[in-house]
Amino acid sequence: MPNILITDGENRSALAATRSLGRKGCQVMVTGKAETTLASSSTHCTKGIAVPDPDTAGRDYAQAILDIARREEIDVILPMTEVSIYLLNSVRDRLPSGVVLACSPPEKMAAVSNKFDLFQKAQQLGVPVPATHYLQSPEDLPGVTQDIPRYPVVIKPSLSRLPQGKGFLSGGVKYAASREELEHIYATKEILQYPSMIQERIEGPGTGLFTLFDRDQHLALFSHRRIREKPPSGGVSVVSESAPLDEEMVEHACRLLSAVGWQGVAMVEFKRDNRDGQAKLMEINGRFWGTLQLAVSCGVDFPGLYLDLLLGTKPDGVVREYRVGHRMKWFLGTLDHLLIRLKNKDADLNLPSGYPSKWKAVVDFLHVWERNTSFDVLDRKDLRPFLFEARNYLKGT
Repeated sequence: MPNILITDGENRSALAATRSLGRKGCQVMVTGKAETTLASSSTHCTKGIAVPDPDTAGRDYAQAILDIARREEIDVILPMTEVSIYLLNSVRDRLPSGVVLACSPPEKMAAVSNKFDLFQKAQQLGVPVPATHYLQSPEDLPGVTQDIPRYPVVIKPSLSRLPQGKGFLSGGVKYAASREELEHIYATKEILQYPSMIQERIEGPGTGLFTLFDRDQHLALFSHRRIREKPPSGGVSVVSESAPLDEEMVEHACRLLSAVGWQGVAMVEFKRDNRDGQAKLMEINGRFWGTLQLAVSCGVDFPGLYLDLLLGTKPDGVVREYRVGHRMKWFLGTLDHLLIRLKNKDADLNLPSGYPSKWKAVVDFLHVWERNTSFDVLDRKDLRPFLFEARNYLKGT
């Protein structure tokens, strides 16, 4: 079996990939900002390797990965974050002969990660999107605000991680409840000096469609819905549940990914608008996702299938059968969700209408062990990652 190098071992997706490929019989090595990380703590990791921080020392980081690939005779590198993908794509032509970098090349990554371009492409392809205003810079804001019919609105930078100097500007989704708040956000957030979007807020269930895609076709599919998130208004999923495939979303995702000739894994996120019932595009992430373990637990082993594809073996037909209705919890994430709810007024959290009460949040958290539910990090056959995470969590509180 091949030697695999998985980057960004601090992430839950890296842990899921490590467990998956380790069980497949691969020799898995994991890099991180320290030798011991969440993923390298796993019994399925043969070696943890410390590398420079990709966020602040990108050139040194890329060189370190090149050195590891040569020294450890790596066959496949799986970069797990946008930053690692960007940095390793920049040295793709310097990799040792025969080493496979498991991500799409820069032009295809840009086609899905640049939201400014992606949403305009979606509209051209007939894929529904929220009502969107496109801003090249903050100077466009005065002309846009007069056309916004209602608040709150959603603010999205074109890129969630923007290369700048030796590091990256980070920018997540923001919410503005008024024109004054909108103007304040644009005046204070550096990443919004670059292209961005202002969108209507869609209320409705969010669904992630996950795919292993090959140019113009799905090879494997999985779907989940978010039950709880951190922060509660929308963010990282801390409780998710496998859901039946929505054929409308499957078709929309195929249309978008085919337009760029995508190869590899991707998460295509939609929200089903309560007003008109349409599935509207939220974003595409061209990498492994935080809830990867749920798909694996339900029977769609994306890391294993992706590795097979990289090594020349496609699945027989589209893998689309899996266990539906299974829930996965990130235990410490659910604790954070609860603490945020208890420490803040609901009005300050920009929660959508009909959001469960604080009392319900307490009750939900106390139901730790439930039927048809598994955990993301906690695995009784591989306990060290959870113990590692718990120790670091306690140190940080």
